[in-house]
Amino acid sequence: MSNVRFLSFNLFSPSQITGIVLLSLLLAAVIGVNIWLVCLLRKRGAHKLYTAQLRKQRAALMKKLYALRSGEVVESTFTMPFFLFGEKPPQADPEADETDAAKDGRDEEDRDGELDEADDSDDDEENETLDLEVTDDGKVVRYDRSFTARITQSDNDLKARYSELKNYILQYRSVKSRISWKKETFRSGRNIMASFVVSGKTLCVCLATDPKMFEGTKYRVDDLSRRGKNNKLPCRFRITSDRRTKLAKELIDVVMAGLGLPRRGDYVAQNFVLPYRSTEALVKRRAIKVMGDSIPDFAKEDALAAQKRIRYNRSFEARIIQSDDMLKGYYSAIKNRLLSYEGVDASAAWRKETFSVCGATAAALVIRGKTLCVCLALDPARFEGTKYKAEDISQRVKNTPTPLMYRIKNARRVGYAVQLIDKVFSEKGAIRVEKPAVDYAGPFVATDTLVRRGLIKVIGMPQQKDTEARSDAQSDSESGDRETIAQE
Repeated sequence: MSNVRFLSFNLFSPSQITGIVLLSLLLAAVIGVNIWLVCLLRKRGAHKLYTAQLRKQRAALMKKLYALRSGEVVESTFTMPFFLFGEKPPQADPEADETDAAKDGRDEEDRDGELDEADDSDDDEENETLDLEVTDDGKVVRYDRSFTARITQSDNDLKARYSELKNYILQYRSVKSRISWKKETFRSGRNIMASFVVSGKTLCVCLATDPKMFEGTKYRVDDLSRRGKNNKLPCRFRITSDRRTKLAKELIDVVMAGLGLPRRGDYVAQNFVLPYRSTEALVKRRAIKVMGDSIPDFAKEDALAAQKRIRYNRSFEARIIQSDDMLKGYYSAIKNRLLSYEGVDASAAWRKETFSVCGATAAALVIRGKTLCVCLALDPARFEGTKYKAEDISQRVKNTPTPLMYRIKNARRVGYAVQLIDKVFSEKGAIRVEKPAVDYAGPFVATDTLVRRGLIKVIGMPQQKDTEARSDAQSDSESGDRETIAQE
């Protein structure tokens, strides 16, 4: 053994041995880089292939849609791999008999609760906010309105569009509807295909199709898949005009064409417009729940002001001052982290607070409802499928320097927001310096004081429509009316 070792030393000098080792390491590094490049190219190729498949699927659906509109008979040979996000639906039989539907009726009712519970978690936060109203004795009451109550107390335009679209969906064969507390769902057999929700004062239709199919088109849809992986209706379309009502019908046709569901020739349109009912009447009908939770002082002030036809337009600073202690803590923690980097300048506007470094906007803080949000100069596509459930606001706010928005709802999300902030400033080359923490929120200040300081603007509200007032009085007089408020 010693002879072999001595022989190796005689064949190669120490410098040659060192060169051989370095050459081996270099060769291993080159092989590793090549393997990484191959994996990267394959991943990009798969992404391009997926995009091309989506375009082909969209073209095939539109072709079938035009064929159905022209009255041609089209065989249902197309399947939607994106339908229900990886969950392949069983093929629906357009000629299914009513007895078969009745046989599965009990199973559908059992599944309704599970589907509604899963889908309600993905609703817009505006649906989760509770309404405040002032009673005759001057008390502020918190109401939780159901979907039926929201439709009942909406304006005439929304009611007409709701009735028109509901008839349009129900004219397809074997489609049934079911109204839950927050939404109305449409299904055919085991397939859930669409639902109606009311977000604020806007009617929205959610569809079981991939929102990425409609990127860059006239259909400006919202992608709800980032809010929940199990969302079966990720494509949301807001209906704010008659033109958008027509576009909603085209989107519905795309979904129905993917399922191979034809229209029924014998369908008779119904009037789903619900007459206006007062809040007291809907509470008696259990369409509105009266919540007994404690109400903040500024919320009571808003409700009392709304009764006087006054609305408060709060600035970002006023929202921070009148928020709860938890949101104030989140705000101070995030602002301390942003200002811990050298060269960061903070500037407050009416609706947000912006943070820039070297003249470029790096972050912004805004408040959506009662949630603090941080907007960052990052590409939201980088964080798809990660623990950072970020939102892309570039479609709603064009040319925004901070397209990634992250909602801070708990302490854990504060930590994730700090990690995203560190990514932004590390890419911009900013250096972080340890600084003592500062409380930037401050104590609570009354609304009248903030109005005098100019941090809150007082805006007059338009009067209600005379038709709604007359229908309200008429509904109160109809005490013996036993017509059910929910038409199912």
